Amino acid sequence: MATVIHWTHPHHTPDGASSQVLEDPHIPYGNLSKDARKRFANLMMDSAFKIVFGLPASEKTLIGLLEALIPGKKIRSIKYLDKEIPGFFLEDQKTVFDLYCESEDRERFIIEMQLNPQKNFRERVLFYSTFPLREQLLKPVEEQYLRNSGASRKIQSYHLVPVYVISILNFKLKHQKEASLRDGLLSSYSIRSDQDGELMTDALHFLFLELPRLKYKKDEAFRCKTMLEKIAFVFRHSSFLEDRPVELSGELFERIFHAAEVANMTAEEFLAYQSEMLASFDQMAQREYVREEAFKDGREEGWEVGLDEGRKEGRKEGRKEGRKEGRKEGREEGRKEGLEEGRKEAREEIIRKLAQQGIPVEQIQDLL
Repeated sequence: MATVIHWTHPHHTPDGASSQVLEDPHIPYGNLSKDARKRFANLMMDSAFKIVFGLPASEKTLIGLLEALIPGKKIRSIKYLDKEIPGFFLEDQKTVFDLYCESEDRERFIIEMQLNPQKNFRERVLFYSTFPLREQLLKPVEEQYLRNSGASRKIQSYHLVPVYVISILNFKLKHQKEASLRDGLLSSYSIRSDQDGELMTDALHFLFLELPRLKYKKDEAFRCKTMLEKIAFVFRHSSFLEDRPVELSGELFERIFHAAEVANMTAEEFLAYQSEMLASFDQMAQREYVREEAFKDGREEGWEVGLDEGRKEGRKEGRKEGRKEGRKEGREEGRKEGLEEGRKEAREEIIRKLAQQGIPVEQIQDLL
């Protein structure tokens, strides 16, 4: 029987050791992170996400989530599939999805929780979608080959059932027209004509729920009007809530909050959640350190570059100013020298003319 962690009061977080009854002695209360001691788990953590939506007992909860995200979709039952998908080649590592399942109509669903942005994220999602597409065509061929040794391995039909790749993101994507997002939160894509939007095939769909686009704070559940807003609110604020807000009523939210209660986790589930929370805190601290160091280095580098550029600009401006001052002083000195030269020439001309008139040189010198 699985060991279960209990809080003595189901509506309060264990703020002191006396309010906690641990049936597993290997979980020291003092080592619990602050978030892990709250009543509801953070659904953005993989471990909590899989507890709430990825267990056989969570089938109805997952169906409710899928029907809320995919307009008009009605699902009667869900079968959880192996999350490990073989690579294209024997030496390739397996691809592991957060959740991978199919409906009674054999439609495939990949659901993932993505905390941090990645370069070429859309391309990565597109690549992941090729695995369930390939699996639909190749798996029956391989099964037939194993049943009938020597049978042809040719694909008999290229019929594909729809594949939905659903990403719940803790970051924003860039869009040409953000007004086109459903409820300002969810973008969806399919393969359509560039000219008139005609659907080429129903085999592939992508949906991205961008949680940071919800602006409501943890005490503003009353502002959530649509199902998408309520779902985004739960993902963003579950670990900060003491109770389920009255605005989040209905079977889906009752199931989510019940499964998300830390007190309902087994010891193994709680340890996995606690470990993931601590790892998340470490990653946040590392990213903050990198940002601070990058800012510091950038500022110092900018100062050095600015100083060097300032010197260059100073020398350039100095040369320009020097040339300007030199021209000014040159003109002044030239005028002065020209004036002296003109006076000298005028004096000599006067002496010459006076001498021509027969005036003695001594008398001329006395006049000048």
